[in-house]
Amino acid sequence: MELKRLMPESTTLNVILGIALGYYLFTGNSPEPVFEPLDNAADAYPKIFDKDKSSQFKLDQVNEVSTQLAKINFQNKPLEQEIRLLLLNGEFKKSTTMLLEIAALAITEGDNKKLGNIMLLLGKVATNSQELDSAEVYLQEALDIALQTGDTMGAARSYQQFGRLHIRSREMARNAAVAYDTLWLARNQISRGQYRVAKTNLQQVIDSNMAIRRYGAAASAFETLSDFHRRFEDTYLAQDAAMEAARLYASSGRVTRSREILESLRSEGLDMLQAESMRGEIEALFQQHQNDVAQTAKARDYQMLYRHYKARGDYERAWKLRILASKSLAKTSERSMYARQPDVLAILYNSNFTMNKARKYLAQASNLFAGQGEDVLSASTQNMYSLIY
Repeated sequence: MELKRLMPESTTLNVILGIALGYYLFTGNSPEPVFEPLDNAADAYPKIFDKDKSSQFKLDQVNEVSTQLAKINFQNKPLEQEIRLLLLNGEFKKSTTMLLEIAALAITEGDNKKLGNIMLLLGKVATNSQELDSAEVYLQEALDIALQTGDTMGAARSYQQFGRLHIRSREMARNAAVAYDTLWLARNQISRGQYRVAKTNLQQVIDSNMAIRRYGAAASAFETLSDFHRRFEDTYLAQDAAMEAARLYASSGRVTRSREILESLRSEGLDMLQAESMRGEIEALFQQHQNDVAQTAKARDYQMLYRHYKARGDYERAWKLRILASKSLAKTSERSMYARQPDVLAILYNSNFTMNKARKYLAQASNLFAGQGEDVLSASTQNMYSLIY
């Protein structure tokens, strides 16, 4: 029973293990390690993510944003078109500032419906750009406005988007965990000579970590890829992978590790001019990181002042400060908010609670849609349960 429990689920691997075990039992010799795995052996290992499902999820999000943008009664159509283009091109930070400026104007006009639609749109935009903490703030504001004004459909859409947010949070945690496991699997495969499948897994680890902006984990995978190429004495590819790791470390603040990698490359014979160029690139990326830290700190101060003046009822001054905070964040690089993330085990553990939250919010949204006679929206919301795992 113990042996059966340890055997993998894959039929291909079970056949291979059965042949190997029979050879060992009847000959008394262990088989030689196979350095070139079967072409279909990669199917036995878990994939980082379902590309079709991920692409469909992103397409749905784009359609949702476009629909929500149409709900905002823009008086300036060229401005609406500019924001739409920014969103389609992924320039979320700039579009966020422009939307906040329109929201501030809606407050002065007393247009709560317009304000609620803008906050809901900002929540969707932040979710798409993986700024989940900001998304939660925007969605809570949209929900509060909907509940205060008796906008049942607005509340239902807010609950639905809350569900999407927590589904996305769980998906990111799951991908981070699978990437972590796959990295160690690839390292083990390299040690056992399974080079082809190991290289494939390393590339998947890098792509997955870059997609969810875990740049330190991606840098670690690049270092392993560099060691992989050194086994075949492919100096160029080994140096190239090591330099990518150095860039990622520098841009996330770990400049000491970047400099160590560069010194190691120099000792291995890296060209002097190339080494000097790389040194300048590392220092520039680290300087960018320091600027990101400063701009983020400034934005945090503005946000604290925003909450202070909002609590005092001075909404005009409060929103000016909120817009200044957004402008400060717009000056940062795309990686600035993801330079430091919790350990993968902590992320995966916390994501268990996000699944419960997703179910709760989707149930509330579905019930509200059904109560308004929106059976199609209610059914589509219930279908989102399949994304929670």
